[in-house]
Amino acid sequence: MNYTLAELQKRVARLVKDLGEDAHCAAWIFTAEDCQLWDNDRDPSYPCKDNPELAERVFDDVENIDYIYQVIQECVDECTEEHYNQLQKELN
Repeated sequence: MNYTLAELQKRVARLVKDLGEDAHCAAWIFTAEDCQLWDNDRDPSYPCKDNPELAERVFDDVENIDYIYQVIQECVDECTEEHYNQLQKELN
């Protein structure tokens, strides 16, 4: 799930075409501006902002951390079950 913004735009356009523009979704988007380092004075710097190669390396590493996807899927599963069960109770 590591894309350039142009690739992401194409993917979103396809999802809109397939699912409709009113389909609900959740997304987490991080860009080079989110890659921050802090100096001793607590001032931020953004080493990836002008270095796309570094940004690609950072996000490739993040993409390879399966734990992130596992936790998100577990949350989606849990919320789906919870809200589905609640809806069933409301309908009965």
